[in-house]
Amino acid sequence: MSDTPAATFLNFLSGLGAQALMQFGELPNPINGERSLNLAYARYTVELLTVLEAKTAGNRTTEEDEYLRRLLADLRARMTKAEAAIAD
Repeated sequence: MSDTPAATFLNFLSGLGAQALMQFGELPNPINGERSLNLAYARYTVELLTVLEAKTAGNRTTEEDEYLRRLLADLRARMTKAEAAIAD
C-alpha cells in the first residue's frame, strides 16, 4: 500500500493551500525547517488558485466548490493582512 495520496482535485487544492501557508510563513519550509514570508510567491499562488476557480467553474463538485471558496477567502484575508503589515 502506498503512502502517496490519491490524485484528486481536492488534494491538489490542499497542496496549493499548504504551499501558500508556507509562503505566508505559517508553515515551516520542509527543506530547512524555517518560516519566512515570501509575499510575491504567496500572491502568485493565490492568483493561480483564482485562475483555477475561473477555469473549473461548472465542473467542480459541491465539496470542491466549497473547499476552493473557503480556501481563497482565507488566503485573500491573509494576503490583505500581510500587505497591511508591510505597509506600516
